[in-house]
Amino acid sequence: MMTAEKFWPIIDATWSKVPSLDIIRAITIKTNDQELLPELSNAMEVQILPHYKEALSKLDKTTLTNYILFQEKKLYQLDRQEIHQYTDGSDDGFLYSRCFILGMGEAYYNMIDKNPKKATMDLEAEGFGFAAYEVYEEKFGQAFNRNSVHSIESCSNEEKW
Repeated sequence: MMTAEKFWPIIDATWSKVPSLDIIRAITIKTNDQELLPELSNAMEVQILPHYKEALSKLDKTTLTNYILFQEKKLYQLDRQEIHQYTDGSDDGFLYSRCFILGMGEAYYNMIDKNPKKATMDLEAEGFGFAAYEVYEEKFGQAFNRNSVHSIESCSNEEKW
């Protein structure tokens, strides 16, 4: 079973592979600096994503399956109108914004989860949100059965809309 204690360190470790960005991320988590966030959004897709996929590729099938299910749960938990109003308006845009929030790691995720007003418009990380699915398919030769427990699609968390 995947737990927060196993899930979040995988994301944090990928940031540590690019120390200069990890420092900017740490500052941004403390300050929620609106000028630094777009830089991190771009860097997540270009510089962090390869390290993230490499880390995921080291997981066995059961662990990667549990990782994906945990990720889907975390994205589902962010699927709330109170967060949506501070991020992007479209369904896909809101999903990609939630992927960014998740990809920033546990401290940033918890900050936005507790205080949605700290979320920022137009920050996205589509590739980060779908990397685990891609790794699963590449490694095991089959598509992962997405949304089997929690749907990551925007507006699927009906009680929060």
